[in-house]
Amino acid sequence: MQAFVEPLFVNIAIIFSFTHLLNMFFPLHPGVIPSYKNQIVFGLISGAGALVCMLFPIETLKDSFFDLRNVPIMIVTLYVGWLPGAICSIIVAIARLAVGGELAWLGIVLISLAYVVCLIYHGFFDEDKRRWVSAIYIALVYTLFYMLFIHTYLDFLTIDFYLVYFSSFLIAFFSCIFLIERLVKINMQLKETVYLDKLAVAGQMAAAIAHEVRNPMTTIRGMIQFLGSTTTDAKLREHSPLLIEELDRTNKIITDYLSMVKPDVPKLETVPLEKVLRDVIALTAPYGAINNVEVTASPLGPYNVCIDEPKLKQGLINIIKNGIEAIEKGGTIHLYRYKVTKRSITIAIEDNGKGMTEEELEQIGLPFYTTKAKGTGLGMMVTYKLIQDMDGKLRYESILNEGTRVLLTLQLCTKRNMVNGEEVG
Repeated sequence: MQAFVEPLFVNIAIIFSFTHLLNMFFPLHPGVIPSYKNQIVFGLISGAGALVCMLFPIETLKDSFFDLRNVPIMIVTLYVGWLPGAICSIIVAIARLAVGGELAWLGIVLISLAYVVCLIYHGFFDEDKRRWVSAIYIALVYTLFYMLFIHTYLDFLTIDFYLVYFSSFLIAFFSCIFLIERLVKINMQLKETVYLDKLAVAGQMAAAIAHEVRNPMTTIRGMIQFLGSTTTDAKLREHSPLLIEELDRTNKIITDYLSMVKPDVPKLETVPLEKVLRDVIALTAPYGAINNVEVTASPLGPYNVCIDEPKLKQGLINIIKNGIEAIEKGGTIHLYRYKVTKRSITIAIEDNGKGMTEEELEQIGLPFYTTKAKGTGLGMMVTYKLIQDMDGKLRYESILNEGTRVLLTLQLCTKRNMVNGEEVG
């Protein structure tokens, strides 16, 4: 028994170490599709982890070599896709052929089985809101086929082997998924912390300059308006509306900047989410029609959320407006229910626009970052703050040239009512 247990626990430690190593150099984030270069690196690092596992096999099973080399293959295929999974599988298969032996062919079959099963269920696993359910299903399918193969061709294996080996395999597989999900959450929290630090810097800047800038601007606007209405100069009359318009636009930028950083307690109340979405679609549909974009929504159901209604509408309008502007030759923006838990609901705002690269996704919501020629980079930063003030979350997922999905999570009001920001009942 000890001869079985020791190498398998060494394998589990190796898998955990390589998972942390991978996250150190390539932080894992939900919804971010790695570039082909990064996918190749993922495959190579996973293959290296599997090779190290092969250095510590169970050595008391005649011509067969059992270790946990297939766990890295399964994990990288499920989380990243076919390319890194294929690279890892090829590396492991070559190593197994190099080891040799009469049962080398069986090792290749089991490696291929791990890759094919996870490749088949990759889409299901990636889109599933409850990844544990799909992970259990995948592990069950693979384990049953694995046991069938080795029971057919390796009749010398004992019950003790089956219990120890497959227990270790399942522990490694599920623990690795748990570890990755935790690392993803930690990375998101770190990203939010960096964002809040930058927001604090922006707040200090705003507090220092906003008052000094707005006062002379107000004076200038008044003088231009007065002169434009009283002067006999034709050019001044012609251009004064344009000057006033530009001053108003500058003032709006400063107002957006201040609304992003000034302390503001939201007035939370219980509001039907379906009603909010109907109102927002009614407001944004005309702008979409002008740009040949159809804005639609699927029924959400009778969900009440604890929100500041005007702020949520402003945030949704900003998101939808950005989506409309990202669609260059006509398309659709669709809102639908993505996920519901006991405490929250997540809605998706999905477009079929030009999408974003991994680098652009990392910059969304940062001060003064924009992909639009005439943008200020403040709109999405304001939107992030509006959602955070209501204890909500905003997350972007995008694929270049395919589209973007925005996931907005809001708190449900199922067991309490909110009146002016206070809990009652």
